[in-house]
Amino acid sequence: MDEEFTFGVGFLDRLGSDAESISVTQGPDSLAVLDSIKSNVSNILNARSGEALSSPDLGLIDFNDALLEVMDLSLRVKLAIKSCLDKYEPRLCNVQIQNVVNTHNPMELCFQIHADINANAIHEKVKISLLLGGDRKYRVY
Repeated sequence: MDEEFTFGVGFLDRLGSDAESISVTQGPDSLAVLDSIKSNVSNILNARSGEALSSPDLGLIDFNDALLEVMDLSLRVKLAIKSCLDKYEPRLCNVQIQNVVNTHNPMELCFQIHADINANAIHEKVKISLLLGGDRKYRVY
């Protein structure tokens, strides 16, 4: 059985000096898995396409350079987020991205990720919120 799916917590998260030990019989804490997923989602979405030489398609394109005449910006971002998560976050399955309108600031791009955790030890549905800040970085919460 693949260790990543058994523990649910990313390999690099388990290597950290402050990482909690994980019992093979008890499995991981679901909050630790969710925190690990959120951290990875943040890393994936804040990478820019072409920055990682070993994975040139990792990350999102710079939407300031994108041609918006093809389709709406929020739709392009949603499709790009889904594509990245499908490829680079295997702990999530049945990923659906929803655009959320911020009535206080309609120019902000906000999204919600609805997905299932794809780990043998944990079977939960999760909702992760994304906010594209003015610094063009995704905040994951």
